[in-house]
Amino acid sequence: MSQSHRRFVRFLAWSAALIAPIAVSGCGDPDAPEIARVTGTVTRGGKPIPNLTVNFVPDEGRASWGITDDQGKYELEYNEDYKGAKVDHHMVYVIFNAGSIEGAISGQADGQGISAEDRQQIMQKYGNMDTTQLEVDVTEDPQVIDLKLD
Repeated sequence: MSQSHRRFVRFLAWSAALIAPIAVSGCGDPDAPEIARVTGTVTRGGKPIPNLTVNFVPDEGRASWGITDDQGKYELEYNEDYKGAKVDHHMVYVIFNAGSIEGAISGQADGQGISAEDRQQIMQKYGNMDTTQLEVDVTEDPQVIDLKLD
């Protein structure tokens, strides 16, 4: 193989490597919903609520969820490939997570500084998809949606 032929083959290989990501990015599913990255903080009385599953349920389509960290911060997951939520109107409900194996066995959520009375009030207002009083609109990417469960 001549020197010029090797250069031409190398040029073709580099060109294909540079063009492939551009070509693949344009091959999305035209029927796939528009997904926006959503993050935020969940608080009650100005204090973060850790270890809480936050569920965003759109008017139509797949729900998204996230779990709050020690500072009450969450990031929504749409599915294993995408972070975020469908651009749409959402009902939001929450579930306290067991913070330990003992808590999971007993069915009790780890309080993490939240009183039993506060937990009960949060679950009464926001703990059920059918009765939650919390609604939000996901409209842009990225979007910060802070949730105050007061």
